[in-house]
Amino acid sequence: MSLLNVTADGVSSTNCSVSPSPSSPLYNFYAVLLVLLIFCVVFGNVLVCVAVSREKALQTTTNYLIVSLAVSDLLLATLVMPWAVYLEVVGEWRFSRIHCDILLTLDVMMCTASILNLCAISIDRYTAVAMPLLYNTRYSSRRRVALMIAVVWFLSFAISCPLLFGLNNTASQEGRDCSFADPAFVVYSSVASFYVPFIVTLLVYVQICVVLRRRGRRTAPSRRHGLHPEPRDAQRSRKNKCTHPEDVKLCTLIVKPPPAAPQHKRVTLVKEAVVHPLDVEPVCFLSPDRGQQQQSVSVAPSPAQENTHTRHGWRDRNTDREKGAAVKERERGRLSQQKERKATQMLAIVLGVFIICWLPFFLTHVLKAHCGSCCISPSLYSAVTWLGYLNSAVNPVIYTTFNIEFRKAFIKILHC
Repeated sequence: MSLLNVTADGVSSTNCSVSPSPSSPLYNFYAVLLVLLIFCVVFGNVLVCVAVSREKALQTTTNYLIVSLAVSDLLLATLVMPWAVYLEVVGEWRFSRIHCDILLTLDVMMCTASILNLCAISIDRYTAVAMPLLYNTRYSSRRRVALMIAVVWFLSFAISCPLLFGLNNTASQEGRDCSFADPAFVVYSSVASFYVPFIVTLLVYVQICVVLRRRGRRTAPSRRHGLHPEPRDAQRSRKNKCTHPEDVKLCTLIVKPPPAAPQHKRVTLVKEAVVHPLDVEPVCFLSPDRGQQQQSVSVAPSPAQENTHTRHGWRDRNTDREKGAAVKERERGRLSQQKERKATQMLAIVLGVFIICWLPFFLTHVLKAHCGSCCISPSLYSAVTWLGYLNSAVNPVIYTTFNIEFRKAFIKILHC
């Protein structure tokens, strides 16, 4: 998030060490490696954008936010990182102060957009895991995704734009370096761009882990018992379970009569029933008025429906077809939960790598501006800066490693 603070003599402003000469062969070797890093960032993130735009299976809410993250990494690699390489090679700033302020603004903006995109992704994951009804209905529209992305980029610009209005006090600088000169802005940008979004994102992921663990405890007994019968009291104790926002899904159950009773073509329709996939059990009941046996589905009743259910039901253990349907429904719910869990794990890894790459820089960044007695060499500051930039190249590797959909899309694109 900060360019190098070097002068023509290669001496740091802290007067505690001298950096190597930018014209040395070692610096030239580093410059070649940094240029290769830029190409890797561009290649990987372009691949992410193309994969999501081409593959229908990847066009999800979370992946649109991942594209926004990839765009911020692309802009960082094309608009900021080449100038950082220039400073590494030349060792001084030879352009105007306005150009320097624009460059620093872009640097802050792209890094802020990265962490805010990760924050938006964590909120999206929490909605998908903890509130599936809301996530799968009105909250899953593209308009909502577009709004989240717009908010991310607006906040990123708002946090970085003070540099364009002279807050960096570049007029008081010698003119040979391009760095953050105002210690107050260093603290402001570090807190707003990194520390606050990081804390929010971390808390959201902790909540996601709590929800997944709680759900795992509830579903484990049902997986062990399968479709075996349970006492009627146990069914009553679960009557409110299907209304829990962490377990429900919206569906419509259509129950047809058995072939043995064709004269009574009665269909029981439960409209928009809120059903947990593990609570659906095939039963049959005897209609008291017709004396005919009908097939139904055992669903944990809501308080409003409890009195409408018959009290004369018994389980038909021979309805293999209904059992098979219930097993498939349960398996579908289990696979859906596994998919959500894997997606959350992958994005948690993305967040963890982001913290590993950027936390050393932000700690060094604040110390350099406010700790006069701290000896932070230009080499150390350069190393932590490029460690942060390295994060932009790592994300596509994470997607390829932990997401089979991205991996298939990348292979398909590269084979064309």
